[in-house]
Amino acid sequence: MRRIKGKLIIGALFLAACVQMLIKPEPYLTAAESGLNLFLYSVLPTLVPFSFITSFLSYSGGAELLFKALKKPSAILFNGSGAAGYAFSLSLLSGYPVGAKSVTELYNCGCIGREEVSKIAAFTSTTGPLFVLGTVGVKFIGESAAAIILISHIAATVLNGVLFGRGGGAKEITIAADENYFSAFSKAVGATANAALSVAVCMIVFNVGAALMNETGVLNAAGYLLEKAFLPTGGGKAFATGLIEMTMGSKMLSESLPVNSAAPLITALVTFGGGSVHMQSMYFLNDAGMKYSKFFTLKLSQTILAYAISSLIFAFAV
Repeated sequence: MRRIKGKLIIGALFLAACVQMLIKPEPYLTAAESGLNLFLYSVLPTLVPFSFITSFLSYSGGAELLFKALKKPSAILFNGSGAAGYAFSLSLLSGYPVGAKSVTELYNCGCIGREEVSKIAAFTSTTGPLFVLGTVGVKFIGESAAAIILISHIAATVLNGVLFGRGGGAKEITIAADENYFSAFSKAVGATANAALSVAVCMIVFNVGAALMNETGVLNAAGYLLEKAFLPTGGGKAFATGLIEMTMGSKMLSESLPVNSAAPLITALVTFGGGSVHMQSMYFLNDAGMKYSKFFTLKLSQTILAYAISSLIFAFAV
């Protein structure tokens, strides 16, 4: 009975959202266009090449060489296999959601077991340096502040891996590779296209969702409560927006607060990722049997660590 009531409430909310968008479509069409442009110009250029590379390496068997090269540093840091180091490296280079995609591909090809999925996910959910230094640094808050944000983010990721990711074991791995490279290429193209489409849809949906919450006053209310709780005046609504879509929230924070106040909060947002990134990641990790509650816990821990590191640096070293 409780489950039926929950479904009815969710259905009613979605129906109300549809009615709201039909009554006043302009802000939602603008939000959808903004989400698409954000995907095309900020995400797609890094997502496609790195996503294709990870898929092709997995299907062709080329990843096994990288596993061997990364086995020792991965074992030292996380007591993990070379596969864990491989996923960590790709996540650091390319950003969301390639880390989650890599973990799922490693699980699907038999390189890691289900127990290792959550351990490796503790340190393979990162934003990319190109996004932080390029988009956040050049367009939003300045390159020096962006460099500190990136350092804090990476340090928190490594610490999160040490806290939650150790114990996976450094086992030997052999990949069942596709002997036909043309077949591996074809499969990699299909997997990349599927990944890109899913990310684009997530970004558009969450941008529209943020616009809906803004139009109905939900973001204003959330921002007010956040400012009453712990955020500086002017940062509440921006931070609440970032919890839905991190890029938009980061931009708003950079426009609302001075650098030393905005930067630690932006660090928290790009580390947490927001609802859009969470759904992008779970699109892949769900296939590897990972529960969202576990993923949320890992991201929350990583976010707290990143915010603390960034706050200390800006308080004492800047």
